[in-house]
Amino acid sequence: MSISSHRRPASRKRRKALAASLASAAVLAGAGLLGVGQPWANAAANVSFDTGSGLSFTINGANGNMTSLKHNGTEMAASGYAAGQFESGWSSATVTSKTFNSGSSILVSVANTSIGVTQYYFARRNDNTIYMATNIGKALNPGEARFIARLKPSLLTTSPTAAKTGGFTTTVEGSDVFADTAGRTASKFYSSQRLVAQQPFGARGTGHGAYILPAYVDMTSGGPFFRDIEVNDTGSAVNITHYMFSGHQQTGALRLGLHGPYALTLTDGEAPTARSMDFLASFIPGMLSNAQRGGVSGTASGTWNGLRATVALAGANGQYWGQVKSGKFVIGHIKPGTYTATLYAGELAVGATRTITVTAGATTSLAMSGNVPAAGTLFQLGTFDGTPAGFRNADKIETMHPSDTRMAAWKVGTYSVSSGASGFPMAEFKAVNSPTALSFGLASVPANGVRLRIATTSSFAGGRPAVAIGGYTSPASASPAPVNLNSRNVTRGTWRGVNTTYTYTIPASALKTGANTLSISVVSGSSGETFLSPNFIFDALALDPA
Repeated sequence: MSISSHRRPASRKRRKALAASLASAAVLAGAGLLGVGQPWANAAANVSFDTGSGLSFTINGANGNMTSLKHNGTEMAASGYAAGQFESGWSSATVTSKTFNSGSSILVSVANTSIGVTQYYFARRNDNTIYMATNIGKALNPGEARFIARLKPSLLTTSPTAAKTGGFTTTVEGSDVFADTAGRTASKFYSSQRLVAQQPFGARGTGHGAYILPAYVDMTSGGPFFRDIEVNDTGSAVNITHYMFSGHQQTGALRLGLHGPYALTLTDGEAPTARSMDFLASFIPGMLSNAQRGGVSGTASGTWNGLRATVALAGANGQYWGQVKSGKFVIGHIKPGTYTATLYAGELAVGATRTITVTAGATTSLAMSGNVPAAGTLFQLGTFDGTPAGFRNADKIETMHPSDTRMAAWKVGTYSVSSGASGFPMAEFKAVNSPTALSFGLASVPANGVRLRIATTSSFAGGRPAVAIGGYTSPASASPAPVNLNSRNVTRGTWRGVNTTYTYTIPASALKTGANTLSISVVSGSSGETFLSPNFIFDALALDPA
């Protein structure tokens, strides 16, 4: 009789512990943690990974949601929410994983073939970061792409104030702009950075911080000055979002292919610094290494009136930019392909565009030139820079709704150009402050009349300017319909759209020596209430002899 036959049967408690241990081992084996490069064996099981330095996470094997995200043993996921997911999550997905370097790193792939998207998660030992990329194979419905982490507000107590909507009970607009009892507004849209200057963003609290590292944004759309939602504390969750594409005043089309990499990193509260993610080309399918990319270097010249100049590239394979310093610029990490190059002074495109072809492993030369529009000689309000900077409320519009009680009045009566741009409203709304009267003086009437330029940065619902003075009313041909981006603009905290300049030739017969009053109105075939009525945003106004 064997020795084992004399052992007493295991207790129920011990049998449960043994079963749990075997189940854990099965998950580890399935996740590839017991072998180098071992693929996931059971797509229905969850995938977990612990970096060993404070971050651990779990990917649901059935739908690909990140169901758990822990920092130093504390669960970060908000109650009732996934810790992270593409869009709002999927009901089902194919989840696979593979480990590298004796299990010290892991790549989890989450594929939804019905919509043509694969989400990648990569993590490694001793690095409290989850690196991600998103492969988008076809057009999306709804037309947006984002990764969103929904984490606990009790742990992440500090985030952009203007985007803290928890406790704001009055709906101002749609289901995304709110007000408190004092009339102060908040919205998820009021946390954003221009891509050209974007830094890691997120939220922090005592002992915990969670931040998105944007890294590669070459497959996003909208150019260097585009901005989108980043951080929103709703009271029930702190939403930290990396947008790859949206319909939020979007000026470019969705680019198909691999978006990223980008990352979600956990800290003890401090904001992280940007970092290179080039190493991920060895792990993420379809990611080009730096050696497989090219570069552009060159010169830029022109009159920019002290504005910072930027050279930007845009093509089917991506978008890239570099800022001009001492007349020179360098742009790296460019996917091979053909691009249109544009020179910007501030946010205004100047000069002619150029077509350039980038090849792998090579640096292509490019020379750009362009001047900002000439200043008005009879008067000018604002600066031709592609932004409403300097106009009334322009310093607040990125973080407040136009109805916010902290905004200065939008109606200004008859406004004198001699007062400068600071008291003139940055935007004109058909149902709020249209028409606006602008007074100016002429020492004498130019024999051929005058030429008025009104430069705009954006429009909504077809809004564009029309003018009247004396017996003159501008013809419809002088106010062609603007590009329709089919999106709210200024109420979402952005002026970025399609820059357009309208030119009006006013005859001498409509003018007089001395004081003149110009009426500027919003024209549109559409209508709307208050700040959702047709509108446009001023860049600059200039008057010259015709």
